[in-house]
This record gives sequence, C-alpha cells and structure tokens, in this order.
Amino acid sequence: MTPKLIKIIRKFTIEQWSIIDADYIKDKVDLKCIGSIILIIFLIVIQRYYGQSKFFANNFGDFVINLPLPSIWSRLYSTFACVILYLITPYVYIRLAFNEKLKDHGWTLKGIARYKWLYIAMILVVLPLVVLVSFSKSFSEHYPLYQDAGSSLTALIIWELSYGLYFVIIEFFFRGFMVFSLARYIGSLSIFVMNIPYVMIHFGKPAAETIGSIIAGIALGTLSLRTRSIFGGVIVHITIAYGMDIMALIQKGQLN
Repeated sequence: MTPKLIKIIRKFTIEQWSIIDADYIKDKVDLKCIGSIILIIFLIVIQRYYGQSKFFANNFGDFVINLPLPSIWSRLYSTFACVILYLITPYVYIRLAFNEKLKDHGWTLKGIARYKWLYIAMILVVLPLVVLVSFSKSFSEHYPLYQDAGSSLTALIIWELSYGLYFVIIEFFFRGFMVFSLARYIGSLSIFVMNIPYVMIHFGKPAAETIGSIIAGIALGTLSLRTRSIFGGVIVHITIAYGMDIMALIQKGQLN
C-alpha cells in the first residue's frame, strides 16, 4: 500500500472520526445513554421475533388468504412493524429523554449536498457489482424478498413502495437514532456500535451482501454524523435495493 493511498484512506476515515469526536462528544454517560442502549436492544429483539413477515404469515395468514395479493400482506406487516418499532418508539424516546426533535437525529435534508459526490460514487461502485452478482443462482432465489413482486405491475408497485419506506426507517433507526443518541457520549465509536446489530440483520442474506454491509454501515454512519442527515444514506440504500430487485426480476424473465 503506497503512502499516497494510506493518506487518502486516513483522510476519509480517521480524520473524519476525529472531527466527529470533536463535534459531538459533550456529555458523560448517564441514564439517557443507558436507556438508549437498552431501548435499542429491546426494539431489535421485538422486531426479530414479532415484527417479521414470517410471524404474520404463521399467525394471521389465514385471515388474508382470500384478499387480493394474499402473499404481500405479511411483507406489509413487516414494514408496518418497523414503523412502530424503529421510528415512532424512538421518536417518543427522543422527545421525552432528550427533549429533541427528529431533525436532531438526522431527519433532515440539510447537509447532504456537501457530500453528494460521495453518495453518487457509492452508487456507481455498487450497482455494477449488483449486475455481476445477479447472475448467481443464490441472488435470483433471494430477491426480490417478496417473491411474487413480478406477478403484476400492481404487486410490484405496492412492494417497492413498502420496500422503500422500510429503508427510510432502517436508515433512521441505525444511522439516525442509534448514532446520534450515542455520539454525544462516545463520538465516532457510535458508528461501530451501530454496525454490529446492523450487520447481524443481514445474516441469512447472500454472503456478499452481508460482508458488504460491514463497509456500507461504517461509511453511511460516518456520513450521517458528518452531514447530520440520514437521507443521503436513504437515497443510496433505496437506489441499490431497487437495482437488486430489477436485476433479479430480469434474470427471472419477469420484467418485460
């Protein structure tokens, strides 16, 4: 590794984390910090056992069997559960514990324009990889997550709208609530704390995606704190996710 490359890597990692530490660390660990961590753990556990599509299908599948697009309701339930657990509940905690607003935890568009070239670069790097990986059997078997997305235009639109909302919520929970709640206590370390559960929610997905989530989580967490906005990450996440679905449908011959 050349000295010039090392310097570039340092500029985009350690130097950025040092700036974050200087900007954010202001408080000593207190009950609000501990409360945030406990709440985060609790919400992830609840979502894992009671907020996934499999839970809905096993317990309420018979109630929707005669409804239009019966298989999509479990996916919509999963997104709805995320709205409750990963957006509304953290919002209540932010208001009560920190006396802050959503914009104080990254829910704002301000700031992302300054780093737009980085977000664009991430998309341009990842999308060609998505195209390459899409030729693998495991990829087309896994995506879209809603397997009937290609059955009709209506099914595809409903699914992708729900899927897009899911990524808005995921970005807020991990790169918003989690990092902004903890950064005031531990600075840039909040990015790495966040990245542990973030990578774990990718378990069960193709290995390349799970490994990629390690880098993506750190990069998007860093950018979230530097821009004070989650929406650059939202744009990246949704663009890549939609690209993955499109390529999977093309490989299956379902996108005509």
